[in-house]
Amino acid sequence: MRTTITLAAYISAVLAQSTSLTELIQSQPDLSTLGTALSLVPELLDTLGGLQGITILAPTNSAFEALLAQNTTQESFSISQSDAQAVASILAYHVLNGTYTSSDFSGVPTYVNTLLAPTSGVFPANVTEGQNLGLVLNGENATILSGELQSANVVEADIQAVSGVTVHKIDEVLVLPRSLSETLSRLPQVGVSAAVGALTATNLVQTIEEFADLTIFIPNNEAFSAAASAFANASVETLVSVLTYHAVAGAVVFASDITNTTVSTVNGNDLTLSVGTDGTVYVDNAKVVLPNIILANGVAHIIDTVLNPEDEVESPTPAATPTPAFPGATAIGTDVPFTSAVNASDVGSINIPAIATTAQFVSSVGGNGTAPTATAAPTTAPSEFPGAAAKLKGALGGAAIGLGMALVV
Repeated sequence: MRTTITLAAYISAVLAQSTSLTELIQSQPDLSTLGTALSLVPELLDTLGGLQGITILAPTNSAFEALLAQNTTQESFSISQSDAQAVASILAYHVLNGTYTSSDFSGVPTYVNTLLAPTSGVFPANVTEGQNLGLVLNGENATILSGELQSANVVEADIQAVSGVTVHKIDEVLVLPRSLSETLSRLPQVGVSAAVGALTATNLVQTIEEFADLTIFIPNNEAFSAAASAFANASVETLVSVLTYHAVAGAVVFASDITNTTVSTVNGNDLTLSVGTDGTVYVDNAKVVLPNIILANGVAHIIDTVLNPEDEVESPTPAATPTPAFPGATAIGTDVPFTSAVNASDVGSINIPAIATTAQFVSSVGGNGTAPTATAAPTTAPSEFPGAAAKLKGALGGAAIGLGMALVV
């Protein structure tokens, strides 16, 4: 027998879910600031009320207090300046499109989609399935990995008083991913000013940042220095060919997703990806030395060699001593190529938590060097609520209510 649900019944169910979510937050004294934020962005609250199979990462009052006390980040500025659309984006980044309990955190980060849909504005995002963040077990702490290699810890997990909604309280407001250029300028300690300079000199920065679902492999300064002579007299066309060989558009690939395979680059040539028996990730013959820097439009991985589109990689698992990508290339004194194009006055600096650089980023692998495929996401939004991120896009675009100082606690 077919059951027919009337529109009135559906609306009542949605309103009941929204009310239940509000009541849940109101029942937690240390989430009162989050409750205020949600109530002042009603489009977002209404959208969340119509979804099941979601996970909310709920910053505590002290997390908001710490953010507002900094008064140096775009997140804190947006809240203090009553930028409702920006605040809606911040909150959407704290909602996962799927059910993730504390048991889903492990020593290898799992990267999942949030409800921050592709959008412009103060916090642009261009990841089709919803902006990403990471879940990892840091010792005994369940930890969230966010933009600019920042993290937050879960302080109370698995609150499930609302049907279809899981809530974890966290001790920081998450940092939203920024553009490639802004992210790298804020992280000078990762040592990629040469790559930034090369992209700037070839006018590729905007092009790279406009791609949706980007994966980019960025050589560090040591890599550019070691092959400096190869670029000393290179034409712009040659540099563009080399740099675009480092970018893959249309697929956000985190380290834990990589297996022995090839992928097509923006250059048009194929990159060879592989995983060594010790779990090391390789791109052609370059080693990934710092993976999973979440960007507004995808992810970046730092590598130790400049890739050559003309180089032939013979094996998906590189030899212990790989053939240089640019045979015969040498350093030129102590100079780091292309760094003169980087304005040092624009470079800021933020601390990188240890978990961002010390986590086991690939599961243990067998003797064939093949990494396991990414773990499938737990329960996602049910079929009656498809495209949760797309639904939320309308809510973000329509948010127009000022927050003022209502969030100051």
